[in-house]
Amino acid sequence: MNNIKKIRLSKNDFIIDLEKTSLKLPYKVLQDKYIVDISSYNLISATKYAILCSTYCFIKNFKKKICWLVKDEEIKKAISILRLRNTEQEVINKKEAKMAS
Repeated sequence: MNNIKKIRLSKNDFIIDLEKTSLKLPYKVLQDKYIVDISSYNLISATKYAILCSTYCFIKNFKKKICWLVKDEEIKKAISILRLRNTEQEVINKKEAKMAS
């Protein structure tokens, strides 16, 4: 299992430092939100990254919300059940995914 050591925010990415590597989740800023596409991740990974990054931003008192773009309704439900105040979730469709790239 790849344990998470640290989470940080760079100019264009959420950076999740793991034991041996780093994972970058690129984001775009749209008005008062960070838009982060995690639609390529499965239920467990997407939920884990959304929880950890959202909690990091909440603790650091960031003013912007995070909009997680997920691949299906199941992942959306899994994240929304947690009722994180600084997040929202949207299911991305294939057309939006091509535009986001």
